[in-house]
Amino acid sequence: MTLHEVTISETTKILITKDTVNDKTFGQIRVWTKPKDKEDFIPTRKGLAFDLSKTGEIVQGLLTLEDHKGEA
Repeated sequence: MTLHEVTISETTKILITKDTVNDKTFGQIRVWTKPKDKEDFIPTRKGLAFDLSKTGEIVQGLLTLEDHKGEA
């Protein structure tokens, strides 16, 4: 299930999803691209899958990154 989408360009986006495979539920943050000869976006290998229990730590890390975005 797609929970959030970040558009990077006309052919690239980042999806934040909650997925279940083989009765295991996990989160993903993954780059999706749209090939020139296709209409649909496809997932790339760029991204990560994580146990949902780590969501808070990941969010905290992203918030810290945002706080430091103006720094070199």
